[in-house]
Amino acid sequence: MKRKDLTNHSKTMYDNSTLEWIKEQETEELILGLIEYTRSLQLQVVDLRYKINRLEALSGKQVSFPEPHSDLYKSFDDFTAYTQFKHLFKLLE
Repeated sequence: MKRKDLTNHSKTMYDNSTLEWIKEQETEELILGLIEYTRSLQLQVVDLRYKINRLEALSGKQVSFPEPHSDLYKSFDDFTAYTQFKHLFKLLE
């Protein structure tokens, strides 16, 4: 008969500061993913606006988006947590 091991040595133990760091990393990864997706959507909108402008110009109409990059960007610096993730938001500039 084998004696059961009462302790589970296969589980990794973390202290509170390591757990907090992991949580912060996961939060940062989420925000980075959202920022990258936002940037992708911004580029798609600008591309579509250029295409619309080109088609309208070819048909003799006034272009709908004389400044295709305008009104797409929002500042988040009024949020309390902005300073913590400021380096990530620079990707949107």
